[in-house]
Amino acid sequence: MFFLSKRNSCRSQMAEAILRSFDKELEIYSAGLDPVDHVSQIAIEVMAEIGIDLKQNVPKNYSEFVGAGFDYIITVGEGTQEEIQFKNIKYKRKMHLGIRSPYMNSKNHDEIREKCREVRDEIKAELDYFYFRIIKKRG
Repeated sequence: MFFLSKRNSCRSQMAEAILRSFDKELEIYSAGLDPVDHVSQIAIEVMAEIGIDLKQNVPKNYSEFVGAGFDYIITVGEGTQEEIQFKNIKYKRKMHLGIRSPYMNSKNHDEIREKCREVRDEIKAELDYFYFRIIKKRG
């Protein structure tokens, strides 16, 4: 599995960690088209609330995975779905989770934190379905 987002600091990091929490045997990666240098502190906090630790995670650039092959590539957020076709990442199936950035149109840290919780819960629900209804049935 390969999660791709714009910055690899929040949503794709959450998605990678949530899916890994379902099955430690899966090979799961995430990266960004234009990654930042750290994982969002608020993402770290809201994931810790559900027992998932992102403190050691580091955003990666998609270029580290050019030429690699994946069963699934899952784009997360705005824009990445269209941009991926030019990135030379090989995959068998593509999915898109159109989840808006919790940072867009947010006024303060409390609002961002609440939106991050909503994003986390939405990702968890989507990946719960994906893992238990699609991945496990194929396995």
